Amino acid sequence: DGFHRDTRGILDVGLPLFSAGAYAQDQRGRGRVTDFRCEIRFANGTVVAPGDIIVGDCDGVLVIPKGRLDEVVEAALAKVAGEEEVRRLIEKGEGTQAIFDRTGIM
Repeated sequence: DGFHRDTRGILDVGLPLFSAGAYAQDQRGRGRVTDFRCEIRFANGTVVAPGDIIVGDCDGVLVIPKGRLDEVVEAALAKVAGEEEVRRLIEKGEGTQAIFDRTGIM
């Protein structure tokens, strides 16, 4: 929900960057730390708690709650396997509607 500054410097060192936009001013005299190692609630309803794992790419950001990593990785690997099967079936010439009807994946 917040903004960032120093875009070029962040990108030049290869760090990922996710924000609502860029803002040139720093926080000196305007911002203050009110808490740390605490739960954060974003305007869209997303909650991040200490110990959660954050994963992001150009399509978005995912919060994996602490203690659920194994479950999420297992589900992600199953999704990848399903998508690979769909690709294989398409390459064999099977119709997309038939594939979707059978697998529920497209």
